[in-house]
Amino acid sequence: MSPTSPYNIALAAIISASTLAHAQSESDIEHKHRGRTLDTLETVGQISYQTGDVLDEEVTLSSVRISREQLSRTPTALAEVISRETGVQYKQSGGFGSYSTVSIRAASAAQTGVYLDGVLLNSGGNPVIDLSTLEILNLGSVDVYRGGTPSQLGHGGIGGAVNLHTLRSDKNTPATRIRLEYGSLSLAGIQAAHQVSSGKWDLVAAASRRQSENDFTYLNVKVTPLNPIDVEFRARENAHALRSSALLGASYQHSPDRRTNLTVQLASRELGVPEFYNKPNNTSFYDSDSNQLQLSHVIDGIGGWNSRQGIYRHTDENHFADPDSFIGLGEQDTFNQMTTEGANTYWEYPTDSGTLGLSIEYRHETLTSIERLGLPATDYDAEQNKWLATAHYSWYNPTESVTISPSIRWQRNQFRGTRTEGTVSTESANSHNEVGAQLGIGLQASDTVSFSANIGSYFRAPSFGELYGSIGLVNGNPDLTPEEGLNADLGILFKSDSLDLAGTVFIGLSDELIVTAYDSRGVGKPVNSGAAETFGVELSAALTISQTLRLRSNFTWQSPKSLSTASDIYGKFLPGEPQFTWFGRLEYAVTDWTAWYEINGQYRSFYDRANTLPAVDTTQHSAGVGWEKNGWQLSLSANNLGDENFEDFNGFPKPGSTYSLSITRSF
Repeated sequence: MSPTSPYNIALAAIISASTLAHAQSESDIEHKHRGRTLDTLETVGQISYQTGDVLDEEVTLSSVRISREQLSRTPTALAEVISRETGVQYKQSGGFGSYSTVSIRAASAAQTGVYLDGVLLNSGGNPVIDLSTLEILNLGSVDVYRGGTPSQLGHGGIGGAVNLHTLRSDKNTPATRIRLEYGSLSLAGIQAAHQVSSGKWDLVAAASRRQSENDFTYLNVKVTPLNPIDVEFRARENAHALRSSALLGASYQHSPDRRTNLTVQLASRELGVPEFYNKPNNTSFYDSDSNQLQLSHVIDGIGGWNSRQGIYRHTDENHFADPDSFIGLGEQDTFNQMTTEGANTYWEYPTDSGTLGLSIEYRHETLTSIERLGLPATDYDAEQNKWLATAHYSWYNPTESVTISPSIRWQRNQFRGTRTEGTVSTESANSHNEVGAQLGIGLQASDTVSFSANIGSYFRAPSFGELYGSIGLVNGNPDLTPEEGLNADLGILFKSDSLDLAGTVFIGLSDELIVTAYDSRGVGKPVNSGAAETFGVELSAALTISQTLRLRSNFTWQSPKSLSTASDIYGKFLPGEPQFTWFGRLEYAVTDWTAWYEINGQYRSFYDRANTLPAVDTTQHSAGVGWEKNGWQLSLSANNLGDENFEDFNGFPKPGSTYSLSITRSF
């Protein structure tokens, strides 16, 4: 399924014709926030809208917004909070601060675009975003889009997208917040945030430091041949984590239709890397530093057009050291430096019947990898230039009961790399074009019932990180070929004063799907799994039982199967993707107190492509209580009440029962 295949060209032509048919030439018409619900969007909490942001009413994709209140409710990992939403799964290699990712609808984590204020964080050198490096308390909200990507975000992910919104100044919230936390496994942290609005300026600053020894006890199977009793309970070795972060946001309102925004985010993490047999003399570590600088300028009312221009620079540096070859990839002392620089421009033309949007983006991505201990030494330098253009139109009928949202994406990638092994250097270069198209339709059948339908084609080339990277748990594969995908879904939403019900049926078709397969030691390698198909159903419900009692639950069934011509994996389930997941939360709130109970389950998944290494089914129970009054907030939570050591990565257990206490003062 080539990006220039007849199917993709035909789909693009149809959507292009639809866009031109509905586009209007009216000017100077006020951009309206239309109060319709035409999709399966659950809105919890709001963020202020600016040109270039994704408008809920223009998106027919199945999506959800996670509010700041939800994010700050418990000190769990960001990936775990996101995974509580329908269709989302997450993986974590251990306790606090350990490697964690999310995937949507059985797409890989590399196929799930992670954005920071609308700018893509995934890059050629960093295809999978490790969410454990991001501080959850620096975020104002999170939007999750399943099976597609809004056109305002530009890039199209095969699985979907996660858009992280950093804190923005809000005159209706306390100016200063200080939070202290303490918990089991030597968990401790402090976080402070301050926001102020003065005249035309809005400022936000936040800083945090959190750490944990992660020395939880688990059943260590040492796997000595012919010794079935070679097991014992041991504390996890070399699993400590220390994370620090800082955020600075500044906005200046030049005039009612002109605004400048600056965001600077810094993060640092020190992480021990435990190995499969949990040896106490393991000294391997994986340290990382990252920063994001983003500057945007909004100019509205230019002959009826609204616009947003931006520039950005993202850098990631990591140092993986395994001098004694404990992890399984040989002796390593590897330094990686990844840089992404880019500029984008977005223009929209609102009319009485819809909005026309156009965007152009240029990105320059580089990776420098230096190996100091490898025999022979293996170094790698790569760079990639990307050009991206997107056009979309969101059309509404006169009664605003129908929405049609077609879009077209074009992308060109130019890649060049040099791999050095010992004294031998090998250069490689390639370029390719992508044509993708997306169409969404929404129908408001009544005041309480709405329908949505979406279809889109997507493309993703293997990053040079996947081709040649080596970061401890994952080793690169230079033989990878590009992957492509086609997604479609149908959704229905019922919404009343006390009950919300949503259901979606989806299908995903992929060719040369890149997945990470793990061996018996827990070491991963990206591989092309050939063709694959995923069928699934998503169901969610939110019920207000009374003024004090609320219930929320969701369920996902999916069947992600390989269609590879290899007989040993044909018809097998894709590794690492559970077939059943569900989440439930019961919350009781009275006066100043709130008590809650959560259950989260993942069932029937495998570590390997041949499905010979089944993962243990997991059902995790958690509970907590909170108190809030006069600017004080206390939260006590107990996680994994069953005290089971689940393993998302084979041989890398997560903690059993843990507790945490946080105290927050706002003024």
